[in-house]
Amino acid sequence: MTYKNVLMVLSLFGALAMVAGCSKQATEDELLKSATLHHGRDEFDAALSDFQELTEKYPKSDKIPEVLYAMGIICQNETKEFRKAESLYTRLVMNFPTDPTSQGAAYQRARILAWNLHQPDSAMAAYELFLQRYPDILAASSARQELDSLKKSLTKAK
Repeated sequence: MTYKNVLMVLSLFGALAMVAGCSKQATEDELLKSATLHHGRDEFDAALSDFQELTEKYPKSDKIPEVLYAMGIICQNETKEFRKAESLYTRLVMNFPTDPTSQGAAYQRARILAWNLHQPDSAMAAYELFLQRYPDILAASSARQELDSLKKSLTKAK
């Protein structure tokens, strides 16, 4: 039996156990495990659904920043829902500015605004916020270059 088959059998047993105890609300850890399993099997809609349920049922969880970041990554890279990804990253950056995931979210948010949503003014503001909050991290150099490039392209357009 391959590793992938083992995972499918385990997830089937997990699903049956959840159906058998359907009156019981899924715990935060069960939802996180389920979402992670779905993500690993490229079942992105199911992963997003589990992550969303976790944020709704456990809004005070310390896992919320990581969940929002994971949802943003799925929406950005897999389902190509750029507006949704940008919204998730914004929520993360605004509500959890000191969480380590906020650094990556702030940078990806600016990139989405610039390259996918074609909103250069919003992208420049997002890059500036990123650089103001996280001036010394590795991605700051790239953010400065991208911000300069946006400014130059807007100057040429005018």
